[in-house]
Amino acid sequence: MKSESASFYRYFPVSGRDKKWGLFANTVGESRVPPGAPYPPSGHPKGYAFDWQHGRILHGFALVYISAGRGKFECRPKSSAGISATIEPGCAFLLFPGVWHRYLADPEFGWHEHWVGFDGEIARHWLKHKFLLPRQPVQRIKTEDSMHTGFTTMLQAVRSSRPALQQILAGVTADLLGLFYSSQQTQPAAEEQNPKAIEIAIARILSEFGHELDMKLLARELGVSYRWFRSMFARYTGLSPNQYLLETRILRARSLLADSDLSMKEIAAQTGFEDQHYFSRLFRQRLNLTPSAWRSRTRSRQ
Repeated sequence: MKSESASFYRYFPVSGRDKKWGLFANTVGESRVPPGAPYPPSGHPKGYAFDWQHGRILHGFALVYISAGRGKFECRPKSSAGISATIEPGCAFLLFPGVWHRYLADPEFGWHEHWVGFDGEIARHWLKHKFLLPRQPVQRIKTEDSMHTGFTTMLQAVRSSRPALQQILAGVTADLLGLFYSSQQTQPAAEEQNPKAIEIAIARILSEFGHELDMKLLARELGVSYRWFRSMFARYTGLSPNQYLLETRILRARSLLADSDLSMKEIAAQTGFEDQHYFSRLFRQRLNLTPSAWRSRTRSRQ
């Protein structure tokens, strides 16, 4: 006798307020599909239900995470050849609007699936700017504990009918998509040999920004080439090492201007700038205000 799947899910109406938020969920749920059980489980509404033979096309997005078991996934992005993938524990896959897809739990193993369906201007913006890539729909998640915690948080919020539920779900969905995006970044061989190099570099910058820091020397101390270091640092942070250092110094200067009575000369020295005039010129370029004007403005708001 075949075992039955155990599922919990909700589908949500989406209000005008939810759409204005920019990111909203239209469904959240999970299913524990035991070996031999029919797949997919029944009960899903029209537009979401599908079978392996026919597949499905959604109007919005969905993120599906498999925490146990195994199965298979197929899709046909419009701009590339069809994609097939074996799904194992720790894998997640994205479903895109207008893209045909299908997936199936292996009858021998079953699986435990978690999902969130979502849409909104923010998701469409990420798609337009290629943070979400239809040609890379499947990823092995590097931080599974965080992914699992996110889905647990959403299901708890749904079960307890938390106030502003859509905004809670939108925030967690954004976190989960950040984990997915992080997992899809390529990992060059050099990084595999020195996986902590960028983390160590960031920690050094945050603790030593008030002193002179030579990034080429720092790369050498970390045992990597400067070319790799600069490229990988930018991939992790969106900034080059020197830009990151500069932004850290400016951020600290802003705090000192707002919260201390130190002179401009003292602030420049504490934040690693070579002299007060250089600090003032650079600060104005970044914020379109002089340090004195920034101090006056922030204190008038306190």
